[in-house]
Amino acid sequence: MAVLIDWRAGVLDLLTLNHARLIIVSHLDLPIGDASSRSNHDRTTDGRRLRILAVGDVVPWPARDGYRLRFSSVLEALSDVGEIDLFLGVYAGQEDTRKLPSIFSRHEVVVVPKMNPSRALVLLTARSQLPSLILWREWDEARARIRQFVRGPYDLVWYTHADTFVALGDPSFGPAVVDLDNLVDHILQRSFSPSFRTSNRAQIPIGIHHLHIAAIAKWALNQRDRILWARLQRSIAKKAATTVVCSEVDRQRLRANRVAIIPNSYADPGPPSGPLPNEPNLVMVATFTYQPNLDGAHWFAHQVLPELRRLVPDVKVRLVGRYDERLAVAASVPGVEIVGEVEMVGPELRNARGAVIPLLNGSGTRIKVLEAFAYALPVVTTEIGCEGLGITAGRHALVQSDPLAFAAACAQILTDESLCEGLRQNGRSFFVDHYRTYTVAAQIRRTALGAAH
Repeated sequence: MAVLIDWRAGVLDLLTLNHARLIIVSHLDLPIGDASSRSNHDRTTDGRRLRILAVGDVVPWPARDGYRLRFSSVLEALSDVGEIDLFLGVYAGQEDTRKLPSIFSRHEVVVVPKMNPSRALVLLTARSQLPSLILWREWDEARARIRQFVRGPYDLVWYTHADTFVALGDPSFGPAVVDLDNLVDHILQRSFSPSFRTSNRAQIPIGIHHLHIAAIAKWALNQRDRILWARLQRSIAKKAATTVVCSEVDRQRLRANRVAIIPNSYADPGPPSGPLPNEPNLVMVATFTYQPNLDGAHWFAHQVLPELRRLVPDVKVRLVGRYDERLAVAASVPGVEIVGEVEMVGPELRNARGAVIPLLNGSGTRIKVLEAFAYALPVVTTEIGCEGLGITAGRHALVQSDPLAFAAACAQILTDESLCEGLRQNGRSFFVDHYRTYTVAAQIRRTALGAAH
């Protein structure tokens, strides 16, 4: 009996898509540079400005999460070398463009709705070679609108996320750069476990609500998608003029030619203005609607925090960022406070003794580690949480993946002043040397110029 669960989002008309030509992109999470980082190398050989089409799946401003930080930073860097037409295919309710800066020649936003769960969707998924994130969205109107919108051919088309490249791309638009900031097959591979998680977001298209059947269906869908994502990402890398990833680790995983590394970055808030607070308060800043972040929050609350409260009874952990009802279980644990999304994250970071990034899954690199380093905040994370950043465990951050060891590391930053001071200085220096936005902005501009006609 076939059962499918829409635990992420997406829909696409299979027959139409099979005739569509492929170009891919992904979301970038970095705040961008300034004029001082530009050089003569950031110009075309004839000195003219590029004509650029940027295609995305979110409105990148306000840039309150990693995806939007990266995408907004890319767009700002591209505006230094060209005139940008911006086309966005977004989920319903996310089409507000009032915060877009005036760096675009033209822009258009089209809602790409989710496909309603049905038996037809089950059959479509069984036949399709597309991952559900792309397949389960209705792209027809967006495909028609982008063809009316473009004034090509462009010197360069920058796609953020694979879905925009697959569903909306066309070789006639111009040479494609596709940003694969997360390799989704590796995220799904790490999510496989004998104990299946359930999600309040899950939707079962054919009315079967038994918990174990739903969990098995979700696992089976993840297995299917993992295989299809791996194929799709390799296909994209062959077709695009340049494929972008955010670390050497992901470049080696992709195993493709014409791959550029553009790391995540963060806007420098300046050096710290004072010492760490004495109160035993930790902070986790994340988008908790993203499954790896949600899983990390639950792992910390249920497996780490009880031991940490034994070591430091007064500890408090503030969860800062967008969330939904699935986070409520973590909030029931003593010592956890859900703050939600805030306008400015700086005050939350400055009022904390340390930052926790307890990720057990994911791909790409974590901007939240860079954010904590930028604010000179001691960090406790897992091996996956700091993967691809090049940090040294014990020098730049405390790195533990076992729950008891993670709790002990948190207790250290709550009680050891000398350790905290060393982590603050080393983390801040590492950020300044490698991950400030103006450095990455120069890499974005060079990548764009190298891929353009």
